[in-house]
Amino acid sequence: GSFSFSVMFLLVKVMSSMNTFTLVFWRSVVQIAICLVDLYKKSENPLGPNNFRVRFYLVLRAVFGAGAVMAWFFGIQILPLPDAVTLQFTTPPFAAAFAVCIVGEKWKRLDVIGAIVCLSGVALIAHPTWLFGSAGGEDEDIENDASSVLKAAAVLVTTAGAAMAGVAYVCVRKIGDDADAVVMVFYYGVLSLPMTAIGSKLYMGDWNVLGDIQHFSLVDYFLLLLVGFAGYGGQLFTNLGLQNETAATATLATSTQIVWTFIFEILFLHEALNFWSLAGTGLILGYMMIVGIIKVMESGKHAYIEEGVDEEGVLLEPRKSETSYGATALEW
Repeated sequence: GSFSFSVMFLLVKVMSSMNTFTLVFWRSVVQIAICLVDLYKKSENPLGPNNFRVRFYLVLRAVFGAGAVMAWFFGIQILPLPDAVTLQFTTPPFAAAFAVCIVGEKWKRLDVIGAIVCLSGVALIAHPTWLFGSAGGEDEDIENDASSVLKAAAVLVTTAGAAMAGVAYVCVRKIGDDADAVVMVFYYGVLSLPMTAIGSKLYMGDWNVLGDIQHFSLVDYFLLLLVGFAGYGGQLFTNLGLQNETAATATLATSTQIVWTFIFEILFLHEALNFWSLAGTGLILGYMMIVGIIKVMESGKHAYIEEGVDEEGVLLEPRKSETSYGATALEW
């Protein structure tokens, strides 16, 4: 799943000449088609269960999920790929904070530490001159300031995307098992279409989200198709992993997404990475790894109780693991 998402982000970076709203629009079109086929095979209603509460959270999850993806795609096109992907890993502290407000969960010490660490990592990646200063001359400072403003804007937008993803995670928690995972993806795709049009009008002054299709080459269509398939593949493999592994293992596995982006960066993109970006990435990734290790240890201690062995020595069916805000499994 992490590899599939990393491939999708690489393709978005390669297609930086195409605006964010067009990329999200075509990705959504591809995913809607795949979802309809999948739901037809499962004989599932694309609208989900006939329950107002569930459908309300499906819509809410789709709106915030679509907003998160648009924000992330924008960040990927502006920032070095590893920086943009790393900022997505600030989602867990946001999700934990929203869970306190919406679901009524307790704010744990690990969540507080995570918020501090992740925000520190964001500051290192953004590396604002007002905080770190500048070592260049006056002319160079002016040029750097313009670049810093754009980078700071991209960091803020990407981090806002992580916050929106946090709300989406809480919505998934509220939905629980009442709706199929593919139904959630279908809602995301459908609601992304009008959201991309509105975003394009507000940001670019144009309703057109199809792009300059008259000048699209076969390669462009092929890459857009790959973006959709890679995004859906990431969701599919991630869901399979969460069904067969604990959330703790998923946390560690998802963290490999940053590793893949660095590999793609070195092999294909060759963008400049500075010390501060690497330090920020290391801080956030280190926190995610620690969370994963802690959860693996906790799950190990309670595995015997949770899976259970009855008095006759018969292995009971494992309980379905709950959603963990420490696991950044992206279901977009």
